[in-house]
Amino acid sequence: MIQRYFAELSFSYVGSIRPKRDELGKVIEEFPQVKYCNERNLPLHKYGLGPFCRFQIAQDCQQRGVYVLTNDEGSLYVGECQNLKLRWGPSGYGGISPRNCYLGGQETNCRINNLIYRETKSGTDLDLWFHSIEDDKRGRLEVESKLLVALEPPWNK
Repeated sequence: MIQRYFAELSFSYVGSIRPKRDELGKVIEEFPQVKYCNERNLPLHKYGLGPFCRFQIAQDCQQRGVYVLTNDEGSLYVGECQNLKLRWGPSGYGGISPRNCYLGGQETNCRINNLIYRETKSGTDLDLWFHSIEDDKRGRLEVESKLLVALEPPWNK
């Protein structure tokens, strides 16, 4: 298993983020908001316009812990999760539901997915790394904070 260190912690390689592509190899753009029956006439939130992409991580990792998303230049995004597969799968960053694009939806999912879309569309390879922490959420948040200070990832706000 491939390992890498971030802020003196060992992370395991989860895999590359590989969005779905068309027959020409172009990342497929998705605009799920057009599929939403917006009966309450909600506005799109500031990240809801897209475009988005669809992907899923290679591993079936359902552990708790912290993750780091990287490109060749370094760390882009750091976060903590209760279940890596859910966080990075089709109901998390890996697929944007129509409702998530509107006010009250998952702004972070939309923002990160759009950034992944733009990076991979330009040909940048993205890799996901994971450090398992089965402690309570407070322990994961402490490690996440340490990583944010040490790595200063540009996609974290």
